[in-house]
Amino acid sequence: MPEIEIDPTTRIEGHHSTTLNVENGEVTEAKSHMDMFRGMELVVLNRPPSDAPVFTQRVCGVCFSVHRQTSLLAIENAARNAGVFDGIPETARKMRNLLESMATLWNHAVHMFALVGPDYSDAVADTGLTRLDPMEGEGYTAALEAQRKLLQGFAEFGGKAPHPLTYAPGGMSANPTIEKLQQIRDQVAFVSEWLGPTDAVPDVVENVRNGEFDDSLGAGLHDIVSILLAAKEAGADDFGVGPGRYYCNGIYPDANGEDKIPAGIYVDGELSHPSDAEIKEAITESTARSWYTDDSGGSPMEASPPKPDPDKADAYSWGKAPRYDGMNMETGSLARLIVTERDPFDLRATLGGDPTKSSTLNRLIARAQEALLLRDQILDILDDIDPNGTVNVGWSDDFSGEGVGLWEASRGALSHWVKVEDGTITNYQIITPTLWNLGPRDESGTPSIFETAVEGMAVEDVENPINVMRTVRSFDPCLACSVHVESPEASYTEEITPASPGGAMTGVGDTPVAGEEVDEP
Repeated sequence: MPEIEIDPTTRIEGHHSTTLNVENGEVTEAKSHMDMFRGMELVVLNRPPSDAPVFTQRVCGVCFSVHRQTSLLAIENAARNAGVFDGIPETARKMRNLLESMATLWNHAVHMFALVGPDYSDAVADTGLTRLDPMEGEGYTAALEAQRKLLQGFAEFGGKAPHPLTYAPGGMSANPTIEKLQQIRDQVAFVSEWLGPTDAVPDVVENVRNGEFDDSLGAGLHDIVSILLAAKEAGADDFGVGPGRYYCNGIYPDANGEDKIPAGIYVDGELSHPSDAEIKEAITESTARSWYTDDSGGSPMEASPPKPDPDKADAYSWGKAPRYDGMNMETGSLARLIVTERDPFDLRATLGGDPTKSSTLNRLIARAQEALLLRDQILDILDDIDPNGTVNVGWSDDFSGEGVGLWEASRGALSHWVKVEDGTITNYQIITPTLWNLGPRDESGTPSIFETAVEGMAVEDVENPINVMRTVRSFDPCLACSVHVESPEASYTEEITPASPGGAMTGVGDTPVAGEEVDEP
């Protein structure tokens, strides 16, 4: 029985690998390995609550805004529970919703063109889709420009990207001036024209099937539909099939506190909308197969911050195994559309065979559908922001309480859990969507969603298990959110070169002016 080791499994990040046992051309067992220790929760201990968003946003350079946002929700929830906070102003709420919508749309573009698109390109899979070829294809390079425009627009309110500066406890620290609003509109307009009109989807599907290309209907839309039809041709509607259980935290609150996308649980064909309290009560983390001590698992609010146990028997991952009422749950764009009962243009019903099916193809379709919905949502929010509105109500770290931030990253449900005593963080936990989708087995031996999805898959070529790779990438895994490197004790020298009028930060032609010895644990 051959064993296949795939390492790494993602294009822009390492630290995830997969072990497959294959018998008679079929995967009999899969193990999802997160290969580095995660310790961001330890960094924020013994600090004031307002420090947490600043540090935790640096969990990842891809999911940068959502960690800051979710951390803010956690500490604001704790302050509200302590009776010292009433909520952020309306203008700040709209600004956060705008930035989060833009960040997710940017993330979808990165995923569809840089991470998943090459799997269906001519260069990788001999599909004839040369526009998707990495670095050289016209569609690939056009998508890079669209991504750049989105981040430029994001930085108008966020201060910079990645790692925005203006999401602040109590609201925002930037004012939505008329000039900034117009700058964002200009950048979004560029992206919108590249993407194409939402109502053009049926015509574009027909164009791609007929080998036609109409720029007036959106070059980006043609390329995205090309990916979907290539995946359909590859049989992605029938591989990478998960258990069909979905979980969404809810996102984009309105003035009444109701989420535009509500929290939802979909199990055995039944949809429910639990309260935040019910979600918090249902979530646990198993460390049975993780290199952490047993007391690092359980209820996130009560568990110890992660304590490494690298010699633990039967463990094979630095990721934990989150469970909802003991069940593994899929999260992401597909989950969000299922809990809102949306299938724009019936794409998942027609191409995927069933709008609620957990398959590699449906995950791709859902991300494309959500990209169009987000573009339209961004335009609506822009028209609704008052440039003279109040953006912050003030903040004090002087309280004791506990809180949970529930939000949605591009790739799924994200939660931050915090305890504060006398203005100091005493416990902190982060549960990321990639842990939900790609974590290890739990104490009962139940695989994660990804492990479940690839077990039973056919592997025609053990040297190139391409459909397994297509499946893992369909979850849009972000391993930086899930694990972090542990450095040995050592000293490093950092050279800092200032920018000059004629050069970039690399300091071409300049001499480094500062060096600092940094002792890192």
